[in-house]
Amino acid sequence: MLWLALSALAAHPSTELVTHPTLTTLPNGLVVLLEENHRTDTVALHLTYGVGARDEQPGELGCAHLFEHLMFEGSEHVPTNKFDEWLTLAGGDNNAYTSEDVTAYHMTFPSGAADLGLFLESDRMGFLLSGITDENVANQRKVVLQERAEGYAEPNGRDWDALTRLVWPEDHPYHHPVIGTVADVEGFTAANTAAFWKAHYRPSNGVLALVGNFDSASMLAKVQAWYADVPEPEGAVGRVGKFEEGVKWLPANGYIEDDVEERSIYLAWRTVPVGHPDEPALDLLEQILSGGRGTRIDDRLYYDTTKATSVFAYHAVSEVGGVFIVAASSPDTLLDRLSKLITQEIGYIPQGLPTDAELERARESIRASWLDRLEDPASRAELLVECHRSTGRPDCLVDEWKRYTDVTADDLARVTKKYLDLETTVSLSVVPRGDPLFLLGAKPVELP
Repeated sequence: MLWLALSALAAHPSTELVTHPTLTTLPNGLVVLLEENHRTDTVALHLTYGVGARDEQPGELGCAHLFEHLMFEGSEHVPTNKFDEWLTLAGGDNNAYTSEDVTAYHMTFPSGAADLGLFLESDRMGFLLSGITDENVANQRKVVLQERAEGYAEPNGRDWDALTRLVWPEDHPYHHPVIGTVADVEGFTAANTAAFWKAHYRPSNGVLALVGNFDSASMLAKVQAWYADVPEPEGAVGRVGKFEEGVKWLPANGYIEDDVEERSIYLAWRTVPVGHPDEPALDLLEQILSGGRGTRIDDRLYYDTTKATSVFAYHAVSEVGGVFIVAASSPDTLLDRLSKLITQEIGYIPQGLPTDAELERARESIRASWLDRLEDPASRAELLVECHRSTGRPDCLVDEWKRYTDVTADDLARVTKKYLDLETTVSLSVVPRGDPLFLLGAKPVELP
């Protein structure tokens, strides 16, 4: 019955995907998105800066991630360590993340603490320099290096960064790890990190979304009051990297040894960036291949044969390009066998076209994930920002859904042939230490 209900809703999904944000651009260039949500007495704030690992130059690798930490250290009107303390005392919480393309800061607080939240966020946007001291930078260098060491020490903790180095060539802005390199992080000083902040952490490079229990006119007045004195430095922000259509990528074959009990194989192909016409078809192909019982690679490797103990497919899209990944793990099945089974199923797509039922299921999986994100104010605010950054419209979901409903089985066959080309496959073998059973010809991957 649930499946029938979802199928019925799919014909008229627009009302569930409609959002009602207002968009205002302040004189200093900050984009402000507001959407009222009176179901709870809280407000979710999400601020994304258009700066990520791709914007780092040699010597700066890891600087965007360092600021994910430094931005909590204090600013001109917020003493060291008081950001978290004051927000927590008011009943709020916060966090941040860094990617190849963006650094994002998000917090949730009671509606009565809106002035505090806006004050804290605006002060570190415009007046962080007093918090960029040699002592604070040294402290956060240690934190970042410890985070890196602990993350890499976890089983499979190096997989993504190793795969990234294989997928993207050395001169590509996505080649180096987001967390940075040891040498560059150790070289961060107050002077060079302050220069990075001045270049990127400015109002015109930010999109601020607020979702929650407020009156939009009153909240906009608060935003204007707190951000009016945040200066916009001279000079435009230049971004590194641009997607190039039709590049013939070279294959790559690498391996890492790790403290794991199973062998894993990752197969990857370079695809398209956010907003590209082929993005929806590739996203749906991910759901056709893997996502539980009834998907092609999961059934072939896990449910029907137990060749693998875990399987997944993932289409990761960013602003300069995307990666389509299929991975499988097993303590017994050799990696070359897993690789052949995966590529066989991918190769069947152009001949054994996905059925209407498979396509419908794939669409509903994507739509369900959007609905989940819309339900929570914090993830809803993030989604509004993502919509604005990728399309220029914070209310993009209805139009985005049409892009997915327009995809046909022939489109899936076309993108499979175009992007998942065996001649451009990138492979990463992950094997237990001392195990020689990685793919033939694989070279060790070193992380800087």
